[in-house]
Amino acid sequence: MVAIIKCRDNEDEYLEFLEDLHQSRRYEWEWSFTRRRDLWSKGRHLLLIASMDANGRFEVTRVGKSVRRRGARDQDQQLRVTHVRRLRRPLPLAELLDGLTAAQRRHLVEEGHQSKGTGEAIRVLLLGLRPELTEAVQLIEGAIESWDFGDSRAAQEVALQRDATLAVARMAGMQASQLAEWDPPAEELYDDTVPPLFLDMVGAARHPDELLDAPEPRPQDPSARSGRMSDQPALEDHLVMHDTRAMHGWLSDETNHVAWRRFQEHDRTLLVANANRTLAEQALGCDIIFYNVTRHSLVLVQYKKLDAERGGFYYPNSDRNLAKELKRMRSLDRYAEMQASLADEQRLDPSPSWIKLCHPRSVLPHTTEMIHGMYFSRRQFESLRDDARLKDGRGGALRFGYKNVPAYLDNTLFTRLVETGQIGTTGTSTDLVRQQVIRSFRGQRNLVLATLSGEEPPQAARNAQRRQTR
Repeated sequence: MVAIIKCRDNEDEYLEFLEDLHQSRRYEWEWSFTRRRDLWSKGRHLLLIASMDANGRFEVTRVGKSVRRRGARDQDQQLRVTHVRRLRRPLPLAELLDGLTAAQRRHLVEEGHQSKGTGEAIRVLLLGLRPELTEAVQLIEGAIESWDFGDSRAAQEVALQRDATLAVARMAGMQASQLAEWDPPAEELYDDTVPPLFLDMVGAARHPDELLDAPEPRPQDPSARSGRMSDQPALEDHLVMHDTRAMHGWLSDETNHVAWRRFQEHDRTLLVANANRTLAEQALGCDIIFYNVTRHSLVLVQYKKLDAERGGFYYPNSDRNLAKELKRMRSLDRYAEMQASLADEQRLDPSPSWIKLCHPRSVLPHTTEMIHGMYFSRRQFESLRDDARLKDGRGGALRFGYKNVPAYLDNTLFTRLVETGQIGTTGTSTDLVRQQVIRSFRGQRNLVLATLSGEEPPQAARNAQRRQTR
């Protein structure tokens, strides 16, 4: 899809400011703006950005990728633009559109997303008049297209790791928007091999050995500034390196393949690792282990899949692994309860163990959209197994689905409750985290492991920081 935007007021000056600020350091950047919602009813586009020249005429000065965000006001739509590339030779908009046929002109929208036929024609004309844009347009279109992997089990494991990685970023209260910019594997994925790791596809993922052995970068060193670890300077303090070594130790005994990434935001550091060692056909799903170092709080999420993308159900009595997995979670919950004291922070639910029932996916988008799903604490999940409302399958079979589950937490509510410290353990030791890492691998589960460290300001301050960065 192709769209056109005409810069208003000081928008062109603001774009020049962003370019000067970020491109001198070779950092990717993004631009957000709002327009009338009725002109942006569809998703992602190759965006032509037009600015006014000295004579008051519009010319295409940049191209980029636009993605719809949430509505700003009743009639407005917020849009986010990334992968912005400036034209070496601005192209008068009138000259570009003069090449359209009369039929295509009838469907032309002066500003907004174009119809399929008119958009394709504009793209052909653009590359005909400015062939040097071909590589940039291909890059933008590659970032726009979703990855359709069909029913491959190996790709399903990648989808779960991607979702779990996005989840830990949200639990940390970080945007981590660069997780939307990833490259799917060019080759077909086979189920008799260990699936690739999602973070390996994002770029700038690093093996733990590289973090441990690399010399500390100096702020004045240009090579240090060009690193793409969340496009921000790395926080090289002793606490972070201690956490890095601890996580490396937990994982190195179980697997030799770990994709690693560090995010930093507002003096807090999130270390994320993706790890697996099991063939796709033997894998039993994915675990999230999220450890808040500052609060000594642990949350574990185990993924289960519904049997269909639309209107699907999960049948616990048909899951041969569920009994031992619930036993593991009960053991963890009991241990956490025994370690709790009256002096600990109060939680709405201090148990660490959660289950996410989610849709199977056959398409992965290039956005930070998570897989829709239902979250249950282990206790709630077990109580629902005795709920008559869920025994509505064929022959009274027990099943979990959107149509019959009375209450659950969605992605937004669950990750927000973790971020604000309303759920999760208190007083958890790093040794317990290590035990759970090992048990995940022995249970033949892929793993997304994350630790959050650094200063944690009051919730009101975090809310203010979030509003400022949107």
